[in-house]
Amino acid sequence: MKKVSIALFLMFSITVFCKNETPVLPIDSISKKITYTDKVFVDSATNKQELFSRAREWFAKTYKSSSKVIQMEDKESGKIIGKALMQVYHKGLGMSFESGYINYTFSIYIKDGKYKYEVTDFYHTGQYVGNGKRIADYGTCENMINTTDNDLGFSRQSTYNYYLFQMDNNIKSLIVDLKTAMAVKGEGLNNDNW
Repeated sequence: MKKVSIALFLMFSITVFCKNETPVLPIDSISKKITYTDKVFVDSATNKQELFSRAREWFAKTYKSSSKVIQMEDKESGKIIGKALMQVYHKGLGMSFESGYINYTFSIYIKDGKYKYEVTDFYHTGQYVGNGKRIADYGTCENMINTTDNDLGFSRQSTYNYYLFQMDNNIKSLIVDLKTAMAVKGEGLNNDNW
């Protein structure tokens, strides 16, 4: 009986450990910040104005209020910088609960035939959840990686990992969406079938 209990405990521990691994995130070697970045080459005949228009349209379609998200927009220099946030959830009692937001900066730099994106400055802010209770701000996401933080003697790492996985999946999805939007030729007023 004792061997069965020990075996079950080990299996449970291994399962929990595997599910609680911190995701592999891109860390900039200089700033030491989580940073998703890439230079993307498109059709060399596509000029900066067309790419800028595509990027601006992507912001407008991606965010509910792009005018609040976009903090800087300079068509001449080919730069758009936005600050946005995504809801994150915490699992408990077999359900997911809203658990605050991951804030981030999404920058796009544009030249003729190419652009560069950079997504960085990730940090968690809590939120009110009812009855006057508030989920704490956990701060920069870099500080959530392999931490010794705890609540009442229990590690916060599994919660942090859950947030980081959500963040990573969301940002990767945004990047795929951006690349698709930047590769597609505009179909606006130049299309006779509109």
